[in-house]
Amino acid sequence: MNYLRQRPIPPTPMLSAYVFQVATPFSTGTGVYLPDYNLVVTNEHVVRDNATVVIGSEAEGEQLAKVIYLDAYYDLAFLRPPTPFALPALPLAETPLAVGDRILTMGQHFGHPLRTSEGVVLETDRQRHGIAFILHDAWQEAAHSGGPVFTPEGELAGINMYDLQEGRGRALSLPVATVRASLEGFAQGDGLEAARCFHCREVIFAVAVNPKGHCPHCGAEITLPNMVEDYAPTGVAATVEDIITTAGHDARLARRGPNLWSIRQGSAIIQLAYHEDSGLVTGDAHLCALPDFPDPDLFAFLLRENYELSQLSFSTYGNDVILSLLIYDRYLTVETALPRFQHLFQKADGYDNVLVERYNAKWLVH
Repeated sequence: MNYLRQRPIPPTPMLSAYVFQVATPFSTGTGVYLPDYNLVVTNEHVVRDNATVVIGSEAEGEQLAKVIYLDAYYDLAFLRPPTPFALPALPLAETPLAVGDRILTMGQHFGHPLRTSEGVVLETDRQRHGIAFILHDAWQEAAHSGGPVFTPEGELAGINMYDLQEGRGRALSLPVATVRASLEGFAQGDGLEAARCFHCREVIFAVAVNPKGHCPHCGAEITLPNMVEDYAPTGVAATVEDIITTAGHDARLARRGPNLWSIRQGSAIIQLAYHEDSGLVTGDAHLCALPDFPDPDLFAFLLRENYELSQLSFSTYGNDVILSLLIYDRYLTVETALPRFQHLFQKADGYDNVLVERYNAKWLVH
């Protein structure tokens, strides 16, 4: 096919500053920051049932953002960061995309590098549940959910929604005109929390809804952000978060999905996970990447340390060198597990430097 409207895609580092990772205790996704609105736009299904979520980017550390707009009909949500980010305005495309236009999509899960995909627009009016979507082939699997679609000029042209099962490598995006209309509707409330009624499509603000959560226009049930309670972990997850908190970290900022947490200790990143089926709680510190041509002394060092270490063990997965801790949930209490996890945090922050400086291992990109 001869695409007549192709233009070069701009450098991605300039656009990546606007791309944010989004994480809750239930799911993860991507969002895009709009400086003119001081909002991170993402999918509603990514933040559903959460009053606050964790956001972070390549330039900004992890922080909590408040969910202030929910739109299950268009699958949109707006998040308010604690303070505005120092970024120039991100233009919203004025001209609708056309078939054959080149686009760039971005997506990122916490702990993984930013992913970019170039592609073209295949359709501009793919109907799904009565909504017109853009169909394109700049596919990124689940990592792109809530992420931006950019034009070659660096304008925001849409928000990624989901992949099509019937056509691998193809995805649907909500056009920026629909996003802009939602932003303008939300702005009518002068910062009040709001939600779109799924039945009558009206944007309802916190002051207008009755205490039982019904739309004042059509009477349908509606959930506003201020009606959502903060997540409270129970069982083993609560114990893990008590351990994280007692160790001096913010458990809320560590949440990365169901039974998954990420801790930053100095230069090390430690992933904690609870595997319900096996009853294992694991701590895995991905320390560094093996050099292209590893010296045998590096592996000899890992083997010697494994012999000397107590309750910790080295392994490799792919090119990554990992320091791990295993403990069964039936033995998991703050008193018994805290010293072991603190030992892992401390050792991880020291070993990564040793492996990089002494054995030419490579730093991981977090």
